[in-house]
Amino acid sequence: MKFLYSLPALLLFLWLSACSTSAVRYEPVAIGDWQHYQQILNKIQQWTIQGRISVQTEDDGGQADYTWKQYNSTDYDISLQAPMGAGTMLISGRQSGVNLKTSSGDELFDTDVDKLMLRLNGWPLPVSGLYYWVRGLPVPETKYEVVHWNDNGLPYVMLQNGWRIEFRKYKNVGGDLLPGKLFISREDNEEIEVRLIIRQWNVDERGGNA
Repeated sequence: MKFLYSLPALLLFLWLSACSTSAVRYEPVAIGDWQHYQQILNKIQQWTIQGRISVQTEDDGGQADYTWKQYNSTDYDISLQAPMGAGTMLISGRQSGVNLKTSSGDELFDTDVDKLMLRLNGWPLPVSGLYYWVRGLPVPETKYEVVHWNDNGLPYVMLQNGWRIEFRKYKNVGGDLLPGKLFISREDNEEIEVRLIIRQWNVDERGGNA
């Protein structure tokens, strides 16, 4: 199955292209203790975000606009739109598993979203980690290391589960700082880079908007 032209069904979840390698940009909000701030961010369980995602491998790449609606800790819908209306994809996650549908009529299901992406693409994508990373959090109960912090005391570069997560930009969303741009790549030699830009944040529980 080929989707979004050169970007296979891998375009699950989020990230963008056209991102420069400029220094960290952020809006100054006092954070204080990051350990305590994680507790605040963990309370965000329901949101809608919109933006653009791009995925680049050694041999392939592509991009799409996305809308991600997270209803609770397990349920979500993510729609992906290829450039120029070339195709769409809908990924629906529920407690029972993940269902993927394309505008061409293809449909796949798996109980594990990471395994589904590996089946589609032949190489891994950190789909399950995005639920946490998109909020600027590490995946719980898994070893991680923050190797660089920004001036707000928030992670700029974090290593976890074999992935390097760069939080290139944060946005003020209802008084909280949440990621606005992420670059994710493999720590090993496997050439995979995912770029996520979040153009709009809406934290439904709090009515936050950016």
